[in-house]
Amino acid sequence: MFHRSVPARRRALVAAASALVAAVLPAIPAAAAPAVVPVAQPPAAGPCGPLDVTFVIDDTGSMGGAIANIKAGINTIIGDVSTLSGGDFKLGLVTFKDDVKVLNDLAAGNQAAVTAGVNGLVAGGGGGGPEASDEALNTAVNNLPAAGRPQTGNFSGVWRSNATKMIILVTDALPGGFDDTHTAVDVANAHTRALQAQNNIKINSVYVPTGGVSAPVVTIMQDYATTTGGVYTQTAANGSNTATTIQQSLRNCRRTDVFVRDHAADTGVEPHGLNPIWTSPDITVCPSPAPCAGTNPVVGGTSYIHVKLNNPGPNGAGTATGDLKLYYTAQGGAAIWPTHWTHINTATNVTVPAGTTNVVIPWNGVPGPGHFCLLARWVSATDPMTFAEGPNTLTNTRNNNNIAWRNVDTVRVKPGTPTTRPFTLANPNPRALTNLVFTAPEGPFAGKVTIDLGRELAARWKQSGGKAEGIRQVGETAFEIVDGKRAVLAGLAIDPKERFETKIDFTATADQARAVVWVNQTDEKGEDLGGVEFRLTTE
Repeated sequence: MFHRSVPARRRALVAAASALVAAVLPAIPAAAAPAVVPVAQPPAAGPCGPLDVTFVIDDTGSMGGAIANIKAGINTIIGDVSTLSGGDFKLGLVTFKDDVKVLNDLAAGNQAAVTAGVNGLVAGGGGGGPEASDEALNTAVNNLPAAGRPQTGNFSGVWRSNATKMIILVTDALPGGFDDTHTAVDVANAHTRALQAQNNIKINSVYVPTGGVSAPVVTIMQDYATTTGGVYTQTAANGSNTATTIQQSLRNCRRTDVFVRDHAADTGVEPHGLNPIWTSPDITVCPSPAPCAGTNPVVGGTSYIHVKLNNPGPNGAGTATGDLKLYYTAQGGAAIWPTHWTHINTATNVTVPAGTTNVVIPWNGVPGPGHFCLLARWVSATDPMTFAEGPNTLTNTRNNNNIAWRNVDTVRVKPGTPTTRPFTLANPNPRALTNLVFTAPEGPFAGKVTIDLGRELAARWKQSGGKAEGIRQVGETAFEIVDGKRAVLAGLAIDPKERFETKIDFTATADQARAVVWVNQTDEKGEDLGGVEFRLTTE
């Protein structure tokens, strides 16, 4: 194999909220790898990791005591956010009466503005309740603009996939939408907000019982918290401890850590130097819900994708709850996230105790040609991505143990008869030259492998210098692999918006029980962009 490995560095989470210590761990030992992939710098140390926090506050007349206390404690509250996140945080501020106001959109570096916004709050109005708490949550959870709503200001800030996301809701009233009336519709609307936030944003509900404890309010506030993995807390009736109650709820940054392996030796530590990482052993396609050794999906029918979720990884512990989302794209190399990926199905509200949990997701009406790359993403409010996702699918996979990529095609070949498979090329980087690399990690295939680039890609290869290793041209656009161990077609210019489908022919010349051919793209530095493992057997 020609692959190289990279030392992977990671930081350990500190044990206490006040400690902001970054400990650099030893480099991961070298391993055979398709190429070197640069890894992003780890986020700042902190027991919660990155935090996105939006305060949603009832500023009606009855909330005067609570608001006064929040003002007195806002500097400490934001200090806690900074400490818990290791300084990597975003803040937002939304208030409500019978309407909604976005005072500060969710953004980084706006602590001074949010502090000023809180200090500028004046408790007044509201007409005695209920209030538009459910619609204020709607604004924050669903990033709603003001247009068409009794709302001032747009909430358009980006909730980061690598952050623990929290809404701190502070109120003393039932939800009433925008009509100042509490009915069964509002109860349903409130629960819908919780469901929309579930496994993505924690709603930490802070109840201020200014008129005495109301069982209906408690029920709804508890539902927000329990549905989303947040916490329900209750202040003194006069709101005199609201700030410390908010601080208590912020410490609900318990992290679970479920991972899907990229490689048989993957322990959940990301990034790592194990390769290839596009042949996940934890994703398998089967013809039924029963486990199997793996097969290709059947066009037009229903296939079943089995995904193994492993708990715990190195960044947390405890039973986890989340959504498992599956996607497919054309079989090939450098697929761009999310542009090139199509959603297949989602297993919602999956509970993952300690150990390995096998989740089976049906794929109905599998489209042609039946040869695809598959991507699994574990999405959980208590287990955010370690690194924010970008367009490079391989980089996302390498840096996040919540993501796994499987590009494996089982190919049955007949001696003397070509068997054709597609291989799609793309480029997640700005226009640059990419290489197409062929390797045989288990020994050469007893047969012939050829690839047809197509007219445009062949012309671009020629324009860039026509460089190749272990390959000879056998037609205007066709090339044969003549070095069974490693061969390279170098200098394929591809824009990020382009995708080119090539055709690879496998022709057996003798019986061979098994052969493996890796085909992958690299950039000009030899860094892997993704590929496919073709598992060949003769009939």
